[in-house]
Amino acid sequence: MMTLASREPIIIADAGPILRLAAAGLLSMLPRLNRHIVLVDRVEDELVGDGSKPFATEIRQWIASEGEALLRVPTIVGEGIAALKGRARTPEEEARLKSGLRNSGELALREFVDLWRPDSPASAIVLYEDRKVPNLFLEVDYPVTLMTTRAFVRTVASWGINLDAPAALEAVAAIYDLKPAMIGEIDPQTPVDLRRLPTSLDENP
Repeated sequence: MMTLASREPIIIADAGPILRLAAAGLLSMLPRLNRHIVLVDRVEDELVGDGSKPFATEIRQWIASEGEALLRVPTIVGEGIAALKGRARTPEEEARLKSGLRNSGELALREFVDLWRPDSPASAIVLYEDRKVPNLFLEVDYPVTLMTTRAFVRTVASWGINLDAPAALEAVAAIYDLKPAMIGEIDPQTPVDLRRLPTSLDENP
């Protein structure tokens, strides 16, 4: 389980958590967690590849300010899409690119975690908003903790790092939909058919 004392990475599974934290003015609290943040190439491109997207400038500045605390990770998924985007494409390739972009952030993240292979649930805290992320990890053979943005800010507030974080996040809920405060651990020792998707934070001690 995610604890204040741990220095293991927090991994951003999709663009949703960063976008919502940016909208809530909460990106600046991440360095206070004393953890690395992992940002895979495809998620980074979704956030700042188009400078006209909401909060792209703020997120780009945050990325620059984090320095070595932010692990910007290249992936085969990301490099393949970048290569296809960087050349003239036939109609067939255009269709392949459009299809490949779908879920590419989540797939790039899964590629990274598969290669890393964390050894305890606290070693990999995966933040998500996209409902496809938990299903993507249900059958992995290593431990991982899945946590929505709401659960994340409530946990941070419980540590006394930013007591106002939950309220700040809720203030943008009318603009950006937020998943409920959900958390779950994938235990590789549990048979796949018996594994549970994340449940309410209030149900977890």
